Parts: sequence; structure tokens; C-alpha cells
Amino acid sequence: MKKLFLVFTLILSVMSLYGAPEQNQQPAAQPQAVQAQPQTAQPKTVIAKSYGFAEELIELPIKPFEVQKLADVDLMNIDPQALKVYEAAVNTEKWPEILKTPANAIKAWKDVLKINQKNPFLNTAKARLEEWKKCIELFNAHKENTGKLKTLLASSILADEQKKGLLLKHLDSFGITFGTLEIFELSKNAQGLSAALKAEDFQAKIKAVKQARCEKNSGRDCYECGKDYAQTGEEKLMLFTKSCDLKYQPGCDESRKIKAAQDDEKARVAAEKKRKEEEFATKTYNLTEEPLDLIKPFVLGNVSEQDILNTDPAVLKKFEAAVAKEKEKDCVRTPGAMTVMWEEIAGISEKNPFQETAKTRGAEWRTCAEKMAKHENSLNLIKKSIPENSVPAEQKISLSLKHLFEYSLIFGALEIENAVIYSNEIANNEIMKTKIKEVRKQRCDLNSALDCQTYGLKHAANDEEKAAYLKKACDLGRKAACSGEQAVAAEAAPVANTQPQVAEQPKEPEKPKELTEEEKFKKELNDAGRRTRMIAGTTTLVAGVVIGALGGVSFYGMSKAKKDRDKYLDAYGYSTTQEEMNYFRTKTNDADKKRKTYLGLGIAGIGVGVALIATGITFYCIEFKDEKEVKKKYNVSFGASPMDGTLQFALNW
Repeated sequence: MKKLFLVFTLILSVMSLYGAPEQNQQPAAQPQAVQAQPQTAQPKTVIAKSYGFAEELIELPIKPFEVQKLADVDLMNIDPQALKVYEAAVNTEKWPEILKTPANAIKAWKDVLKINQKNPFLNTAKARLEEWKKCIELFNAHKENTGKLKTLLASSILADEQKKGLLLKHLDSFGITFGTLEIFELSKNAQGLSAALKAEDFQAKIKAVKQARCEKNSGRDCYECGKDYAQTGEEKLMLFTKSCDLKYQPGCDESRKIKAAQDDEKARVAAEKKRKEEEFATKTYNLTEEPLDLIKPFVLGNVSEQDILNTDPAVLKKFEAAVAKEKEKDCVRTPGAMTVMWEEIAGISEKNPFQETAKTRGAEWRTCAEKMAKHENSLNLIKKSIPENSVPAEQKISLSLKHLFEYSLIFGALEIENAVIYSNEIANNEIMKTKIKEVRKQRCDLNSALDCQTYGLKHAANDEEKAAYLKKACDLGRKAACSGEQAVAAEAAPVANTQPQVAEQPKEPEKPKELTEEEKFKKELNDAGRRTRMIAGTTTLVAGVVIGALGGVSFYGMSKAKKDRDKYLDAYGYSTTQEEMNYFRTKTNDADKKRKTYLGLGIAGIGVGVALIATGITFYCIEFKDEKEVKKKYNVSFGASPMDGTLQFALNW
């Protein structure tokens, strides 16, 4: 009861100070000629000396002050003191922290209003004073509501839902202007409120306030929306970039990270694409038999002589190279290379009468490459599954038959026979045998000499049919079919050795081979140290070249580091914020350190490399004493720099 009595007494005291009119005071004496007019009591605007805000203020009832133009004002008719106090008020408005101390602005504009004569700024001062009063009323209402929330949130009587409702109401009234950070500061120590703050309706309200503040150019809220609410990477980057544009440094840091990651991913994708293109262009396929009807023969088409004469010489050269490559028998093994050649020609539009032909032929070769890649993958799958005991025989047969039906007419059946030769359960399958026989007959009808020969040897019903197929194979250029050597290596059985074995006689020990005079000279010369000297000279020379080359690479690194340093130094000069200046200053110093390091390594590498090369040359030129003795013994003279004693020995000999 005492506490309630004290609170009630305090409230009455405040009301008596600010709200209740003074009853006992008498109005000031008026001149007798003027009758005092009754005035209605106006509520007095309470102005705090300073206000504190947790975040940047958005949507205030006061806009930045625009200075009044003096072009249409009679300057000579202005009270100099009025101009002076007006200028002071304008300068007060420009102060960055003016919203935290609005009392200064109120005072400055009241000073302007004190001068009633020759003051063209009276209307401006009155209007601006009203705007500041509205702003202060908002600040006071916010401050009063915040104070009430502190008391109510600390209460143990109110339920969590009631407290959450108070916070939501506060956000509705003040959230967009003052932000959401103060709400979390107020509720941080409130007991049992954490679960209520995690509720969907409260989180939805926080999200809506932050999004609204971001739309009204709050850099911090754009950053938090990107961090907490963005659905896609592009949306996240957009919000972080906007936050950075609004001078919020964490947004700059995050957007820079995302862009760097995107650049890395683009570089990785580009590198992978380049690798695949190179692999495609250099891929060579190993074919067991000659493919049939894989790609139709090249036909130039109608190109006039005048068109050829008007062709760019570089285009004509590439076209002739592609046509020459088409004539090579093995070009079908490198379809990627052929595709690249034709597509390169198709990409040239000026002075190129072969463009359409190249486009068509490039597409045909690309289709051929895709078909060969699928064929190779299918065959590899069969080769991989055949030895596996865990794969059922039915599945192996199914894979083999599927491959035969799809690819055997083009690529032949021998590759399947080779793949299943050690798996009897598959090789002896009747359906597979029938299909292989059918494929070979069809390929023989398409003038495949090897299939005609193989069909005659393996599948002919009688000797007459066999002879007919072998003759056709011979006519198609198969020499083995002409000479009677028709046996296939896979069918050849090992022949038993019927000769009586004879006991091996012990071999006599071989006599050491007698060296020639030249070989003796070489041996003694090497024993005297020539081989060791040459090895040492070669090793030293190679080491010198390698170290010197590394020194040259270091000079290249120094040049690159110098360019980086100059680039960062220029960026430092164009920096607009302290953070950018610190960042580019660090980058400039790092690049300069790299430049100095590379310079030292380059000088050391070149110096050591030259020294080692000189040492290696010295090893080549200077002979050991024992070497000279051997040369005297064999009467050989080599001058100052002997490189090969054998040649000189042969000449003297």
C-alpha cells in the first residue's frame, strides 16, 4: 500500500508540474488602453536535451532542411543580425547528430523568430519549428512507450502472450522509424519471453519491418534481410549489394565473398568446359573392325570457281586441310578432331563460301562422335560385367545382345566375341550365336572383307558356300582369304609336341670376349675418370639451367607483383571510405613485399644458375691427369676440349 501511495503521489506531482494550469498566478499588468484577451492554454512541448537510438532512423516527420534561395531578396534590406542567426540555424541543421539533440535546432530557429523586422526568414523559421516540434513529439512518444515496456516486460504477473502483444503493438507504432533492435534489447532479460519471440506471428512481423526499412534504404536491414530471409543466392547478393551501396560495411564484405565465390565457380566451370573440349578434340577410339556406314563420305557440293577465287586464303587453307584429313582412312578414329576442324571453318563468315558445307559436316562428325562414345561406354560396361561373378549370367547375356542389336552392324561382332571368349555360358548362347552370324552376313553384303572371310570360315553350311565367301573376301582385298590362310587366331588350337625329348647337354662356360683396341681405349678412359667427369658436368649444367630458369620465373613473378601493387595503389587513390583505404593499403603493401621477394629470388637464381653452368662447362673442358696418360698411351690428341675420344681414336688409328 505504501508503494502504491508513493506512485500515486509521484504521478500527481508530475501532472501539477506539466499538465495543470497555475491557478494562483495573476496575469501581467496590461496597459490601460489595451484590454487583455483571454488565451487558451496550449500543451507545452517537452524537449529532452538528448535522445539515444539503437538504429538508423527511417520515416521521420521531418525532412532534411533545404536552404532558402536569396536571389529574389533585397539583400540591402535585410537585418544583418537576422541573416547571422539564420545562417547559424542552417549550420545547426547540418550537424550529423542533430536528431539526437533536437533542442539545439529548436533554440536556433527560435533565435531567428526573435527578430521581427527586416527578416525574410520568419516564415521559414515558423514552418521549420513546427516540423521539429512534431519530430520531438514522436521521439517523446517513443521514449515514453519504451519506458513503459521496460516495466511491463519485467512484470511477473503478465503472461508471455500479453507481453508479445505489447511488443507487436510497439512495432506497429514505431518499428519502421526506430527499427527492431531495441525490441530484442528490451526483451533480452525478460523472463520466459524467448519462446514467445520465436512464434511465427512475431517473426513475421520482424521480417515485415526489416523489409520495409530496407525498401526505405536502411543498409543494416538490407543486410539482415539478405542474411536471414533471402530465398536464393541471387536475392541474397542483391540485398547485400544494396546494403553495401548504403555504406553498411558487413554488406560489402558479404557481397564481395559471394562475388568471389561466383567468380571461382565460373572459372571452374570454364576450366571444366575447356578440359572437356580438349578431351573431345583429342579423343581417339580403338576399333576392332572397320566401321560401316558410321559417317557418309564427304561431298563438296556446288561451289563456283569464282567463289573459290574470292575465298580468304586462310579459310581456303583450313578447308583444304580438313578435306585432306577426310581422305585419311583412320580419321574416323578421331571424330572430335574432325568436328573441331569443320566447326572452326563454319565459324568464319566473311569470304567463306564453305560455311554452310562446314556447318553440315561439323554436325555430322559431332553425331558420329556421340555415337562412338555411346558405343565405347556400352562395350566397357560389358567388359566390366563379364568377369564379375556377382552379375547373373542372364544379365550379361542381355547386355551383350543389346549391344549387338544396337551397334554390331556398324562396328562388327568381333569385339563382342573377344569380350565373352572366356565366358562359355555367354559365348555358347544360341541367340547370341545366331545374331553374330546374322550380323556378319549383313556386313559381308555391305562389302566388309573381314566379315566375308570370317563368315566363310565360321558359319558356312558347306565347302561350296565357304569357298564363295572366301573368294568374295579375296576380291575385296583380304589377302589371307586368297592364300588359304583363313584360320582365325582365336580358333587356333595348340599343337601337341610329338618329337621325342632329348636330354639337355651341359653348356660349356663361355669364354670372356676379347676387347678390341677401341673398346680397351674407351674402358681405360672411363676408368681414369672421364665418365665421372662427364656425369658431374652434365648434372651441374642441368642444375644450372633449371635454377636459372627458376630465377627467370621469379623475375616474371616480380613483374606481376609490381603490376598488382600499382593497381592497388591506384585503387587506394580512388578510395572513398576509410575501410576501402585500409583494404587497398594492405593489398599494396603485400604486393610490394612479394615484388621484393621475387626480385631477391630472381637475382639469386640467375646468379647461382650462371655459376653452375660455368662449372659444368669447366667439367667438360678440363681433363684429369689419368685421362691424359691414357690418351698418350694410345697416341690420341684432342686439343683443348675433347668431347668424344672414340672419333679421334678412330682417325688416328
